[in-house]
Amino acid sequence: MARDMLTVCLPPTDPDDVPQALSVAMAPFWYDAQPAPDGTWQGEWDWWHIFGGDGPHGLPVRTGHEDDPRLVRHPFWLDGTARPPQPADRCDGGPRGLLDLDLDRVPVAEALGADWDGWTAFSADHHPALSEPAVIEQASDGRAGRAAFYEQPVIRAVTALRARDGEQAPTWARVVDPVARYAGSREQYVRRWVSRVVPTNVLLTLDGRWLDGTARSTDPDALVGNTYFDFADRYLDTLAEDALIVRIRFHA
Repeated sequence: MARDMLTVCLPPTDPDDVPQALSVAMAPFWYDAQPAPDGTWQGEWDWWHIFGGDGPHGLPVRTGHEDDPRLVRHPFWLDGTARPPQPADRCDGGPRGLLDLDLDRVPVAEALGADWDGWTAFSADHHPALSEPAVIEQASDGRAGRAAFYEQPVIRAVTALRARDGEQAPTWARVVDPVARYAGSREQYVRRWVSRVVPTNVLLTLDGRWLDGTARSTDPDALVGNTYFDFADRYLDTLAEDALIVRIRFHA
């Protein structure tokens, strides 16, 4: 049993009716709820409360709409005690059109692009290397493969840089297997990680689907790795402007 974050999508809803609408959307996934019509048990939570995050971690509000009454800012904790107010530019949820979902993506994308550029420039001065899994696959055994991976010139160089500069080393130099991490294009690398900025680990869609990693993007440019976040990120962007996006915290 653990706590996690869930993004719930709701149709246009009057602000006073949001708590009830959330309860209705969440009800099928209560641990003690009746099974689905096909007999499948789908219990996912035993408690939840509206919570988008404290301080700068809530959903970003579009500039000029900080006082819009349609924004969701829950004033209490689960036990009914008062919760410190969120900053004016953050909220627990609201209509998608009032949320600036790109606000947190942009600086992350810029940092990721610089990270990819740094590794690409550094590795260009060395013979192309293989990722650790690729080297191990070619080797006679795992131990020999790992040793061979670290003997590649660019890996020896980045290991020396990491040892010399420690925490001051560039982000790409602190990655154990940069060949694997930065595989693919710059655009793919940035997209892979930026797609994790807005979605939470779980998504409840408008049509009542509880998605926690089983969904997969159908985009032909879907990225290597877990494409749940790619799917969830694109899904939130395609919602109508008056559809609600609300983050909650739940216990599973």
